[in-house]
Amino acid sequence: MRFASYLDKLEGLEYHACVVEPRIFQNQRNPSDTNEEGLMSVITISRECGVDSEEVASLLAKKLGWEYIGKRLVARIARELRISEGEAEAFLQDAQSRLLRFVDRYTCSLIQKVVDRERGCLDDESYFNTVKKLVEDVYEDRNAIILGWGGMCILRDKPNVLHVRLIKDEAGKIDTIMKRFKIDRKAAKYHIDREETDSKSLIKHYFKVDWNDASLYDLVIDMGKTTVEDAAGTIIENLKLKTS
Repeated sequence: MRFASYLDKLEGLEYHACVVEPRIFQNQRNPSDTNEEGLMSVITISRECGVDSEEVASLLAKKLGWEYIGKRLVARIARELRISEGEAEAFLQDAQSRLLRFVDRYTCSLIQKVVDRERGCLDDESYFNTVKKLVEDVYEDRNAIILGWGGMCILRDKPNVLHVRLIKDEAGKIDTIMKRFKIDRKAAKYHIDREETDSKSLIKHYFKVDWNDASLYDLVIDMGKTTVEDAAGTIIENLKLKTS
């Protein structure tokens, strides 16, 4: 399956009208659980296509001892949940990642529709409401990196959040996508244009903002001029500054 970026989309989930009421697993948070800096609860990462965002998020999670959630992770869960409701609940409850507690069968079905680009899915307000609820639950659980999902908008007014934007020049993005998918330059440019147009449109539709607006972010990193390792280090340094 091909993973389209809506926050990759709200790098995120999706749906159609569904008669099932969305149910998010409630977090059983340990009051003594505090993050490394004591104050910061979440890092949100918004990104253009082809900027090594998964690698940055993964490295950040490793360095901070946090977890991250992005569309690819939940899309994988959606595929796993082609089972009975009881089995799905057992899978989620037993999953190692605490963030998976917030993803039920309904949520996964919405995500899968965005991944599959089901016709009409991006016009359903249930998409926005489900994404918003998921992101807010992750925020309440603390110590997480939210990759996409419109996190910079949903958590815009929340305290103790660092909002990061990853960018790269067009030539660099094309080269990355060509290598990643083993496609030619024309196909890579088409892929990038399609994914970024979707992301821009969805952010504009649900939040009425331009995803390139620098005021949405605490930190903007040009991934064409730095490495994944250095980008993660820069984010952590800004995390310390914001929580000092």
